[in-house]
Amino acid sequence: MIDMPIHRAMLSVLFGMLLVSNLLASQTYWLSDIAPTKEEARKMRSSHGGMVIRGKRGYSKKLWLRKGDSIVDSTYVEQSDMPLVLVDPKISQNELAFSNKGYADVTFKMKNEGYYNLFLTDKQIKDGVLQQAVLKNESLNHSCRKGHDHVKDMVPPLYFEGTSFDIIRERLPKESFHLRMGSGDIISYKVMLNGKPVTGAAVTMSTQKGWAKTLTTDSEGRAAFQMIRDYYPSWHEFKKRNMESFLIIAEYESDESGMYQGEHYNGIHYKATAAGNYYPSTRDYKSYAYGLMIGLIGLMASIFFIYFHRKRRANQYQEKRLA
Repeated sequence: MIDMPIHRAMLSVLFGMLLVSNLLASQTYWLSDIAPTKEEARKMRSSHGGMVIRGKRGYSKKLWLRKGDSIVDSTYVEQSDMPLVLVDPKISQNELAFSNKGYADVTFKMKNEGYYNLFLTDKQIKDGVLQQAVLKNESLNHSCRKGHDHVKDMVPPLYFEGTSFDIIRERLPKESFHLRMGSGDIISYKVMLNGKPVTGAAVTMSTQKGWAKTLTTDSEGRAAFQMIRDYYPSWHEFKKRNMESFLIIAEYESDESGMYQGEHYNGIHYKATAAGNYYPSTRDYKSYAYGLMIGLIGLMASIFFIYFHRKRRANQYQEKRLA
């Protein structure tokens, strides 16, 4: 005989897995490298490609499945049975699965230098419309100990033929493995459908602090955002490595009709999500440094001025004896 509390817990887990599977395409889900708990966060460290786990044989990446249209309102999903596909820098593909140990998370080792792309795709028909979702995470693995002469061919983005709808971050001018996106930078995304640019797709960027903006892709499938400056600490609290996250959601509707798993649909709603990290602009902390330097120079000048002024006044009234 099954104990009732355990039986109910099993039903809850199964319902949660079914819920994520059935609603993944119709709601907004995305993959994040920001840990849900302080205990998990202590295992992570910041690297060139965001947050990683450092091991004896290199870095590993851990990602969590999250639900929500913005980082501010997103929650962490506890269970998911959706399969994932990892494409490494050598274009090798491997199937992965969520661990579902408290959270729907996945961990993979990064043995090669370059960009790793993790994809999760799902299709469901809802109200006669085929809902097609693509979750994507692009993670960089780089070690300065291996040098930098060989990385030029690893910088361009990966075009993965295994997904029909994709959102691709275009590289910044003079991008390298050490270039970090910062406030004020222009970050451009290209939306692709079956390998071709999509005109008229809605692309929304939202940041960790609640700023959001929606653009429509141009004839080349491009939407370009200027990263907002939203970090204003006092000068003694400024951290040039302060990392914030942003979320990108691309959506496009097509009037295509067809059949999927024996069910007819009259249109397709495509949705792709991708997350990234950004930092304070180098101009910000340089201006803080310049301001501090100018302040120190002004303070030292004031001290010298006061010192010599008082010394001059003291010498002016010295007592002299006449013979």
